[in-house]
Amino acid sequence: MSAFRKDLRNDARNPFVEALEYSVTVTDYKEPQKIEDIAVCVDLSSNGIGILTNHPLQAGHIVDFRKSEKEDTQVAKRAEVKWAVKIDESIYRAGLKFTRSQ
Repeated sequence: MSAFRKDLRNDARNPFVEALEYSVTVTDYKEPQKIEDIAVCVDLSSNGIGILTNHPLQAGHIVDFRKSEKEDTQVAKRAEVKWAVKIDESIYRAGLKFTRSQ
């Protein structure tokens, strides 16, 4: 029997590929550490975003996206990591929900 995973999204995500600069503060050995990196957006909705990153994000992390040089970018400035999985040795996939406080 195959496992059934219910999709809990309220909005459909659409393919959207763009490199995004982001920062996240993580606790490493009880000390906060700010990570700055580049993620690749893979899908987008009005309420969330799916990304690929080289840094292992965790549910609950707050991610701040740097404003894109493209004026037509559709990505909000801040989002909360809702889930994250390791794809291989250096790639992680995460689903984020945009926060209301921008």
